Amino acid sequence: MSGTVEKVTAFVTRERNGVRELLLFRHPTAGIQIPAGTVEDGETPETAVIREVYEETGLRGVNIEQSLGCFENELEENERIVAKTTPVYTNPSLSSNVYKEELTGGLTVNYNSSHTDFTHVSYVESDSAPDPTRIRCHITGWVPSENLSARKTRYFFRLTALEETVEEWAVKGDRGHIFTLFWAPISALPPLVSPQDKWLDYVYEEIG
Repeated sequence: MSGTVEKVTAFVTRERNGVRELLLFRHPTAGIQIPAGTVEDGETPETAVIREVYEETGLRGVNIEQSLGCFENELEENERIVAKTTPVYTNPSLSSNVYKEELTGGLTVNYNSSHTDFTHVSYVESDSAPDPTRIRCHITGWVPSENLSARKTRYFFRLTALEETVEEWAVKGDRGHIFTLFWAPISALPPLVSPQDKWLDYVYEEIG
């Protein structure tokens, strides 16, 4: 089992006509989100949050205003986080069949059981756009335990945008998805995906 996987979340704000606004993006299948991601090898959380903001919003001109603390371990007892992109096997053996789709680093999965050097996990990715919600991807199988971690620490930062933006723009995100970026008043934010709504509760007084 790997060590702690570190994550960052970026609360990017600006002031408009006396109103503080928060930068959000609309994921085409997963709902409205806050820019966030995984700290890579050799990075500090501060470096990672600047990189993640650029990758998910396209903004180069941002400044870290303050650290808003962290969750020491965000995982539940029955959860694990993928520390290193890993194949998924049908049996607890490297010689067994492999799923076509890998589990990428940073994903949170459900822990089912362990066997020797392997862990049995499940991962479900939902598509929230249709009504009713449908399952886009469901993987259940065995992964090498060394590619997983039982600890996920999340750091929160408030940043300000140093460059002017249009009210709405698009960026190509992970897996080819198009993220639609927009500003929303902090006092009247749209519903965020879970568990990001809990993140907002944690930092609301500092960013509001």
